[in-house]
Amino acid sequence: MPDKAAAYVELALWGISISEGPPSILRQWWADERAHREDYGLTEEQIEMLVEACRVKVEQMQRDERPRPQPKPRSTSQRSRQGSLI
Repeated sequence: MPDKAAAYVELALWGISISEGPPSILRQWWADERAHREDYGLTEEQIEMLVEACRVKVEQMQRDERPRPQPKPRSTSQRSRQGSLI
């Protein structure tokens, strides 16, 4: 049976990977989970693994929330539209 720290890390990594929304939500979760990380006795290596997963996910969230430029509609003149109907 895995120890509690390893089980916590596995569950946290899964939660980080499926998190959605603005990066602030993930940052708040990280802050709220501090007591749990201490209770489960995570090693520095395990904490670093979670920090890296959060960092990567936050970067992805920031990329996803940036507005993407919309393509400009092609302007067609009235004359060319009329000409194409003939």
